[in-house]
Amino acid sequence: MSGPVTLVWLEGAAESAAAGVHLDGTLRRLAALGADVHRVVAWRGGRGRVRRLARLLMGAVRQPRRGVVLVRWHPFALPALVAARLRGGACVVSAQGVLAEVEAVHPWIGRSRVARRLALLPLVLADRVVAPSAGIARWVVEVTGRPAHEVTVLENGADVGLFAAERRPPDEPPYAVFVGNLAPWQGVGDLVAAVRRPEWPHGLRLVVVGDGVERPAVEAAADAGVEWRGTLDRAAVAHVLGGATLAFATRGAVAASARGTSPFKVVEAAAAGLPVVATDVPGQAEVVHALGNGLVVPPGDPAALARAAARVVADAALRDRLCEHAVERVGAYDWTAGSDRLGAALAAAGRAVGRPRWGLRAPVDSDDERAVVTR
Repeated sequence: MSGPVTLVWLEGAAESAAAGVHLDGTLRRLAALGADVHRVVAWRGGRGRVRRLARLLMGAVRQPRRGVVLVRWHPFALPALVAARLRGGACVVSAQGVLAEVEAVHPWIGRSRVARRLALLPLVLADRVVAPSAGIARWVVEVTGRPAHEVTVLENGADVGLFAAERRPPDEPPYAVFVGNLAPWQGVGDLVAAVRRPEWPHGLRLVVVGDGVERPAVEAAADAGVEWRGTLDRAAVAHVLGGATLAFATRGAVAASARGTSPFKVVEAAAAGLPVVATDVPGQAEVVHALGNGLVVPPGDPAALARAAARVVADAALRDRLCEHAVERVGAYDWTAGSDRLGAALAAAGRAVGRPRWGLRAPVDSDDERAVVTR
């Protein structure tokens, strides 16, 4: 690796948010590498979205000469990459989703071809890109036209030790857990509907951790045994998971899910020794199968969610087997387990430090799945 590393996270990185979990995990990986972290540009809390972004952008362009900047992909990430080039440095971008997911959060991007192209330019300009799933990596290759070997698949992970420390026999009365952003594409509505289905196991509460636009629907289901806990830090999330009977990892069959995802919730549940009921979307289903800790059901099917939960609750042998698989295999998903691949991407980018390179490929629109991504 060449030069100091600057991290730039323009998305809110509170500890309870996905971006915050990703930032903490990335710092753990860099620590395992012995990397020289020069500076972290991130917003850990507080209000004032415009003010926050302005301050982060100013911080993002203050970089040492001949360093490497590691940026979580964001519609306004371009200035950080340009600043790195101007100071003779190199750029690595972490693409945690596809453009459809970015547009779901920032709808104005989808209304303008120019805005879409500007949002994609960091992926084009980067010396290397890391992506949490093979599907997202293929998409990066397609929209940038860059060689597949410049895109590294680097799955998201978990602080396995933190969650493992909270493993304990399920609390009574029993409860299931959903942890995540309460956004429409997360399948929260389907989960709330599942609780009201006749197939839902009697006496099983649903504890929901997180916040978002679906919060009113969650609160309105209190009469059906749904309990909203709000946002919690990771230690508190680990404690809630540790006493659960099972966890849910739901996601809708929407454009934002089509190219794959690498869900924190599946790995964190496994680290806590829990079985998982997950919806069958790319990336997520593969993680569940690799861990062997859950049942996979079709997205958008509340009845299937309820039946799967009932099966886990009723079948003690199945539940024990899923829990054993989780504990045995989750070590491969500890944040530090992916350090070597992050280090290789940073080292490859570092070899470009000091070289003039301003030629750009134009972003393209493509749904072609022919590109092959190497690991």
